[in-house]
Amino acid sequence: MSRRCAVPLALALGVTACGLNEPSFNPPPVDAPFEAITAGVLHTCAVTVSAHVYCWGWNRDGELGDGSRSDRPLPVQVSGSVSFGSASGGGGHTCAVATGGQPFCWGFNLSGQLGDSTLSARSRPVAVVGALTLATLDAGGAFTCGIAVDSTGWCWGWGAHGQLGDGTRTDRRSPVAVLGGLKLIALSGGIEHACAVAADSSAWCWGANDLGQLGDASTTDTTRPVPVAGGRKFTAVSVGYSHSCALESSGDVYCWGDNSLGQLGDTMVNQASVPGLVVGGLSFLSVSAGAGHTCGVTAGGAAYCWGSDASGQLGSDAVSLCTTATGTQLCTRVPTLVTGGLTFQVVSAGTQHSCGLTNAGIAFCWGLNDHGQLGDGTGRRNTSPVRVGKQGGT
Repeated sequence: MSRRCAVPLALALGVTACGLNEPSFNPPPVDAPFEAITAGVLHTCAVTVSAHVYCWGWNRDGELGDGSRSDRPLPVQVSGSVSFGSASGGGGHTCAVATGGQPFCWGFNLSGQLGDSTLSARSRPVAVVGALTLATLDAGGAFTCGIAVDSTGWCWGWGAHGQLGDGTRTDRRSPVAVLGGLKLIALSGGIEHACAVAADSSAWCWGANDLGQLGDASTTDTTRPVPVAGGRKFTAVSVGYSHSCALESSGDVYCWGDNSLGQLGDTMVNQASVPGLVVGGLSFLSVSAGAGHTCGVTAGGAAYCWGSDASGQLGSDAVSLCTTATGTQLCTRVPTLVTGGLTFQVVSAGTQHSCGLTNAGIAFCWGLNDHGQLGDGTGRRNTSPVRVGKQGGT
């Protein structure tokens, strides 16, 4: 059955169709609790303690990795016998690091974001070429970046804005080294830019910078890493569509870039080209930047989100209206508590949905659900957390 819907931002990523595939299906239950979760543009993936990856939501190009191209409103296990330690959902693709450090990707591949030296979409995991051993990776909109075990940065895929950090604006079908000789401990890829934290805790960004999302006190794009202004020391970084956020060891979160919808958590500016402190006096353990919103988890396990709430992705009723150049929409410019009383270990912000894991390894999601990206077996939007289906435990 077809339906009409509005396609969100993705869009530049080759996502063009709408609607949750039917008929319904009944996949096997998730085999163990989850230990990590990642919200992509229109799909979600999570890694179990048994080293299996499960995905749900949009699947036109095979980004769920189950060998099909049908949307899935419930978790399905990624095909194959590879054991994975981590996974990351991007625009229309997904990548994961095997327990031995070998990277694999699947899904949309128009710009080479799978890193398998081709431009062919894949509905099952394929190995990234180049014999890299990665400690971590992050799938951006149409590109992917990772940190090798020697702490060097590598990227592949769409490079038109310099987001691969290799000094060019060229798409790459296989990994290229990020320039600058930086030793990295954290890295995040967005749509047109990327940021990283170096071993000395300094932050660096590269790619598009029209809204100050590189944080270097300018709005000039760059094809290689530039230092984030201010000299602050960070432990983690997360990149959204046109904004970036980073976490200090103190628990303070700083953000920079586009703030038209309040995604910086700063009530005073519409955009910022240098880091600004998120208001509210909260101490965070983690932060995740989505397309136009940001979420974080406090030391006590409470989840807070701020920014755009057009589809309920903030998970809160405490929202108002933001006025932008294109009109008004629901938002909040200050961190607001996610409803439901759940205690989370981590939250991941996608495009117009968000997902989190409780301390027991149970996944909950909220926001847009037109392709089943909330994983609750329906196509209904939810403005508060709903439990992802087919999980055991409480």
